[in-house]
Amino acid sequence: MKISLVEDNRFHAMLFQQAIRERYPDFSISIYETGKSFLAARKNSDHDMIALDFNLPDMDGLQLLSLIRAEDADIPIILITGVGSEQTAVEAMKSGATDYITKSGDYGSTIPRVIKQAYQKQQLILKNRRLETKAHDAEKLEVITAMASTLNHEVNNPLMAILGNIELLLSDQAAADDGIISKLRMIESSARRILEITDQMATLITPSVKQTAAGPMLKMASPNQGRSRLKNVSYPVLPDKSV
Repeated sequence: MKISLVEDNRFHAMLFQQAIRERYPDFSISIYETGKSFLAARKNSDHDMIALDFNLPDMDGLQLLSLIRAEDADIPIILITGVGSEQTAVEAMKSGATDYITKSGDYGSTIPRVIKQAYQKQQLILKNRRLETKAHDAEKLEVITAMASTLNHEVNNPLMAILGNIELLLSDQAAADDGIISKLRMIESSARRILEITDQMATLITPSVKQTAAGPMLKMASPNQGRSRLKNVSYPVLPDKSV
């Protein structure tokens, strides 16, 4: 894990670094003495967790916390406070801190434990979010499948009436000139194309949402049977405003 520590007190920074490396020797720690230096370096740095002291020379920890959260809602952030700053810790948690550490007598032994808890807590949050997204996608797909079935029924009834009347008109070719027959053939071709599409929607088996560079796409796969020549079709998923 890569941890960024924002701490202007060199002794406390060394203590934090030593506590982490004794417990987790593979972790790497980058230290910044001011909030501005961290924000400037953050654009080109890669880290998995941020620990920041409340009392910084250029801004307080809550200000820095808000600036970070405005750009990254998911990264674990631990606020480090002085003794007797419980109210600050409460405000930090409300502002998006994952956890906090107090610089008390057992500060060194507390650091690894809080780091581990914060990471596990954030992973649980992300897992729950993924499960909620999957559940929501499943709900969307149920609605889409139901709409496909309804649309197939509502479209096919008038469509079959159109095709039936076209066949009757074409069967009496003596009463129509070549121009009318040509137009009827075009209408028939378009109607049968619509029928192919509704057939595919009716035989929809496993609709799925796939994330692409262009955004989420609904993929509809139909079995290789029936009148449909369409095997796989993808459509953009519109933003969900109300389901």
